Amino acid sequence: MIVVHVEDYFDPTAGYQINELLFAGKDYGDEVYLITSNDMSPFHKDHSIEADKEFEIKTGVKIIRLEVYFKISSRIILKGLLETINKLNPQLVYMHGIGDFKDIILLRPKRKYIIVRDCHMSWIASQNKFRKIYYTFFRKIFAPIINKTDKYNKIFALGDEEYQYLTNLGISSRKIDYLRHGYNESIMYYDESARIKLRREYGFEETDIVISYIGKFNNSKRPDIVFDIVDNIDEEFVDKKNIRLLFIGPKENKYMEDIFIFKLNKMKEQIEVTIDSSKPFSELRKYYSASDICIFPKETSLSSIHAQVCGCPVIMEKHQSNLERIINSENLFEVDKLNQASEILQRVIKRKEYLKCNNNTTLFKDREYKNQVVKLKKIL
Repeated sequence: MIVVHVEDYFDPTAGYQINELLFAGKDYGDEVYLITSNDMSPFHKDHSIEADKEFEIKTGVKIIRLEVYFKISSRIILKGLLETINKLNPQLVYMHGIGDFKDIILLRPKRKYIIVRDCHMSWIASQNKFRKIYYTFFRKIFAPIINKTDKYNKIFALGDEEYQYLTNLGISSRKIDYLRHGYNESIMYYDESARIKLRREYGFEETDIVISYIGKFNNSKRPDIVFDIVDNIDEEFVDKKNIRLLFIGPKENKYMEDIFIFKLNKMKEQIEVTIDSSKPFSELRKYYSASDICIFPKETSLSSIHAQVCGCPVIMEKHQSNLERIINSENLFEVDKLNQASEILQRVIKRKEYLKCNNNTTLFKDREYKNQVVKLKKIL
């Protein structure tokens, strides 16, 4: 079977749903292509031909990068997209995301191949000033075509908030199915040998409690809030428990200069802070394994599942998407209630909930991505 994935932006070293699906699908004998753009601006890096080739070798997927014909905000039109798909003659085309220029295909005759789409958008990420106009436009133009035809076979919601988002766009529930965020058990697991090696390299003692943020450094994710959460805790407690901070990920320069570095310089006077660059997704289990607790202070993050699979309790804001992704819901704090987050952190430490032997990850078993690939193949 020939399968084509279409994703507007793609970083071969990242750990998004598209990356994990492609990794999980490599053992099923399909001929798989990924069509994407040459625009890497969302990842704050340049395109690497070497990284693409390495991903192709590991997964057997052929990456095809097209030029951006038109771009407004983050939505783009890929030059020659439909012609490229037609040449590949696929049976299944998975267009990731919805509510973008790819929906124009609904206004054209039905294609010979099956098309599925998915939705990554939740209410927390959709509160812009033009949303009401956009919802009305989509309900009137595209939703009726989706509901009355089979031009889109299925639209997958990656969570409950995404499901709500789709229904509010006017899409019938019979066209929606779940393909929840998950993980690949061959990539994400607790790695004890990596924990020992990395903690030695970073200079952490085994008795240190390492609190990590692993992700993007920008105004949306706000890793600097980790400093505020720790700063609310009594200094004597921090010293007694040997608390250390570890930050890993790609950095947006303006955010670093305007916010993060100021707080970093202040915090370094009180506690040991280690800052490192972004790491390939396939290596991240080592850093989660080396960590004891992970904090994702704003919005939602797929990394929360990966951290927990590697044995780290996570602390996050209380959103529906996070409720779906957390083992212990007591570790969620009300939005902007940083004192509550600090109390949660102290409780996790006092009760030794951070010990790897105290973390049960079986809750996520049904989210393993090989199960997702099997579900996709059943469409045919």
